[in-house]
Amino acid sequence: MQTSEPNAHGVLEPGFREVVASRGRAFAAVTIALCDDGVYRFGVELHYAHGGFGFPIRLDGLGYATFDAARSAGIECLLRSWHTPFPSDPDSVRAELSDMRSQIEDRLRQPSLL
Repeated sequence: MQTSEPNAHGVLEPGFREVVASRGRAFAAVTIALCDDGVYRFGVELHYAHGGFGFPIRLDGLGYATFDAARSAGIECLLRSWHTPFPSDPDSVRAELSDMRSQIEDRLRQPSLL
């Protein structure tokens, strides 16, 4: 993996992007960059029918010694930040979010799928 250069705001371009869950056009992904200081940093994104969020890879973010450690930390961050549906969200959104979260949790339970 090539090292990533930060832009003027300290945001790094990802050198690696993995979609860890998907359903239709909805998806959750972890992005990772190798920094000049030799550590890996991550970002996450979630996009679904009624919204989503994303955290870019920041130069001032916590660094990890290995790619796998950064990837695991990214997945954990994604799950901690997971959107809880609003009462007004339709059942389709609830099912979409639930299915994608289950995909990620199943992958964590079965490390051979990582």
